[in-house]
Amino acid sequence: MAPRTRKKTNPPTDGASTAPSSQPQTQDRGDEIEIDSDEEDTANLRPLTDSEALVEKARQIALRGTSSSYRHFKAPVLSDQKDKTGRLMIGYPCKLCPTQINRPMSDSSCSNLNKHVAICSLKKQEVMQANLATLGITGTGDIDPKEVPQLCVIWCAEAARPFSALVDPSHQALLHPTVRKHLPSRKAVSKDIHLLYSAIQDNYRSVLQAHQGALYLGVDGWQSPNGFDILGTVIYRLAEDDNGHMELEAMPLDFVRLSAAHTGEYLAENVRIVVEKFGIQNKICGLSILRPFGSPKPKKRANNDDPLDPEDGHGRHLVEEDDTPGQIEILARGDQARAATDYEDECSSEDEDGIEPSYEDADLSEADIDNASDEDENDRYTSTSCRETLAKFRAIAKKLRYSPNSKAEFIDICQERGCATPHTVERDVRTRWNSTGTQLKSILRCEAAILVWQRHKKFGLERKYYVDESDFDLARDLVDVLNLFFEITLQISVAGSARLADIVLFIDQITEHLSTAITNEKYPPALRNACRFGLKKTNKYYSLTDSSPLYRIAILLHPSLQDEYFKLANWEPEWIAEAIRLARDMWLTHYKPRVPKAATSTPSTSARPKTTTTMLAGLGSAAAARDGLGSSDPFDMWLCGGLVLNDGHPVNPLKWWMKQKRSGNTHGGLVHMALDVLSCPATSVDVERAFSFGRDYVTSKRHKLAPKSVSRGMTVAFYSKNKKIPDGILNRWKHGLTEDQKMQKKGKGKRKIITVDED
Repeated sequence: MAPRTRKKTNPPTDGASTAPSSQPQTQDRGDEIEIDSDEEDTANLRPLTDSEALVEKARQIALRGTSSSYRHFKAPVLSDQKDKTGRLMIGYPCKLCPTQINRPMSDSSCSNLNKHVAICSLKKQEVMQANLATLGITGTGDIDPKEVPQLCVIWCAEAARPFSALVDPSHQALLHPTVRKHLPSRKAVSKDIHLLYSAIQDNYRSVLQAHQGALYLGVDGWQSPNGFDILGTVIYRLAEDDNGHMELEAMPLDFVRLSAAHTGEYLAENVRIVVEKFGIQNKICGLSILRPFGSPKPKKRANNDDPLDPEDGHGRHLVEEDDTPGQIEILARGDQARAATDYEDECSSEDEDGIEPSYEDADLSEADIDNASDEDENDRYTSTSCRETLAKFRAIAKKLRYSPNSKAEFIDICQERGCATPHTVERDVRTRWNSTGTQLKSILRCEAAILVWQRHKKFGLERKYYVDESDFDLARDLVDVLNLFFEITLQISVAGSARLADIVLFIDQITEHLSTAITNEKYPPALRNACRFGLKKTNKYYSLTDSSPLYRIAILLHPSLQDEYFKLANWEPEWIAEAIRLARDMWLTHYKPRVPKAATSTPSTSARPKTTTTMLAGLGSAAAARDGLGSSDPFDMWLCGGLVLNDGHPVNPLKWWMKQKRSGNTHGGLVHMALDVLSCPATSVDVERAFSFGRDYVTSKRHKLAPKSVSRGMTVAFYSKNKKIPDGILNRWKHGLTEDQKMQKKGKGKRKIITVDED
C-alpha cells in the first residue's frame, strides 16, 4: 500500500518549536499506513503542526531511503532530545530492542543506524545460542560442511527415515543453512551408510580387542518385512568408562543376511565369521541362543527317576553334561568358538529344511502327570469349561476391537457402572508375553459393565458368548496364579537386568508358587492340574541349567547365596560338590594369581533378616551361622565366609563385586572371575529388542531395500543409539579411502570397497 500523503499547509519552522506534551506512540512502519478513512478526512481538514511536519518528513526519508538499515527500525518519531542547534531530533526505535537512535533532522547519514544494527543483531544471536545451550543444543551456529553427510546418515538410520526424506521441502525448512547448502543426495546417503558401517566397525574392533574381561554373544534370527532372513548378534561386556565407572553393555554387534537353510552348521559358520571379523574369537566366553539356534536334545533321566518325585523338590537330574549342548555354552579363555563341524551331530536329527522337530507337546499329556486331581461336574469350572471361558473372553475383546459402536456403548456403560479405567478389554496374543494375564485383569476390571453390555440387543454379544459368575471365578483364580509370571517377566524384559544367578532364583520362585497352588484346596481340580502341567514344564527347563556350569558358578559367587542356597534348596550333596568343583577348576585355571596374595575375609552383614516363610528367608539364618573360618585358600575362605544381605534381602551381586574391585579387594582373583561370570546374559531379549526396531526400519514403502542396506542400516542405527559413532569418522574414512587409492601403486593395502544398495 502506498504511503499516506498530506497537503502541507505550513512549512516547518526552526527546531525551537514547542514539542507536544505527550510523545507519539511508537508504531511499526507498516502500521501507520493503514488508518480509518474518517480519521484521514479529519486529518486533512486541519493543518499539520511543526512537530508533525518534521515526523512526516522523516518518514518520507525512511521510505525513500536506499539503505537497508531502515528496515530494522520502526516508524520515525519525534524525539525529546535536541541537537547542537537546539532543534528536536528524529528518533528511530529499534525493532529488536528498546533502544531508540536519535538523528538530527539535517543529517541524512545512516552510519549510526548501521552501527546499531550490527551490535543488536550480534546480541540477539548470542542470546539465542545461550537459550539453546540450556536445552542441550550446542554448536548450531557452527557446523562443519564435512560433517553434514555423517549427520544425514545418522538421522536416516537412527530415525528409520527414507533417504528421500532429506529432499522434502518441508523438512529442509527446518534444517540449518549450512546443512541445506551441503545436503547430500539420496544416492549419496545410501553410499555413506555403507561407508559409515565399515568405519564404525573398524573403530569398535579396536575397542573390543583392547577389552579386558569376558565377552558374551547373544544370537537370534529374524525375518524382515520385505522377506530377508537376518541373523542378529549382540555383544555383552562389562565396560569401564574414563572415570572408572563400570556398567553392563549390551551392544548390537552386527546383522548378517541368512541365505541358506538354518542348520546348526550354517548358523555357527555365520557366527564364526562375525567374531573373526572383530578379532574376538579368542575372547568369547559364552553364547546365549534360542532353541532354533542350538536346541538341546531331550535329556535322559538318571536311574529312571520320575520328574515329579516328591523327594526331589525341583525335578533335577544328575546327568552327563556332554549329553546336551547348553543354551549358554561356556568357553575357556583363549579357546575359539566351536567349529562348524562340531554341530554335525546336533543337526543330525533335523529334517532337510533345517527345522528341528518339536518336543514341546511330548510332556503335556495328562497321563504323564502323577497324582492328578479328579474333576467333577459340580466343580465351579472344569478343564473343558476353562477352554470355553477363555474363548468367550477372546470374543469380547474381538467385538470391542472391531466394532466402534459396540466400543462406544461399552465405554458408556463402564462410566455408568463406575468401572476403573481404561475401559477396554485387552487382546490375548499368542506370541506376546503375559497377554493372557493382562486380558483377565481387564475382564475383572470391567466385570460390572460386561454383564450389562453383553445383553445389548444391537451392540452386545451372541448368546453363546455370554459370561456368568463362574467365568469370572476362573479369571480371578488365574490372575492369582499368573501374577508372579508377570512380575518376573518384567524383570527379565529390562535391558541388561536378567543375569544367570537370577534365573535360578526365578525358577525356584515359580516352583514354590506352583507347588503351593497345587496343594491349595480353594482351587478346583482343573486349575490344580493345570499348575501340575506348569510345574512339569518348569522342571524341564530347570534341568537344562545343568547343560552349562555358569548357572551354578554364578550362584556360588553370589555374595548373598553361595553354596548355602543349594542346601536350602535341598540339592543332593553330590550336586553341590560338583558345582563347587566346577567353580574351583575355573578359578584355578584362569583366575588364581600366580603369586599368592594376602587373603581377605568376606565382610558379613550386621542386618537381621526379616521373618518370612520363603526359602530365601533361610539365608539370614545361614549368614549368622557361618563364621568365615577355614583354610588360607581364597576360594575356601569365600565359601566359608558370611553371607552379605541388605535388610534380609539379597544384594545386587555385580554392584557388590564392583565395589570390591574399586576398593582393591581382589579376593585372590575371585573378583575378576565373579565379574566375568555374573555379567553373562541370561536371555537374548536384547537381540529381540533390536529386531523390534527393524520392523520400523523396513516400512511398507521401503520394501525395495537390498539385504545389505537393511542389515547395515540397522547396525549404524544401533551404534548411534549407543553413542559409538565418533564425530568426523565418516570424513576420515573417506579420506583414508582416497589415500589408499593414491598409495595403491606403492603396494599398500587398500580398504574394502562396499557395494552400494539403494532404497
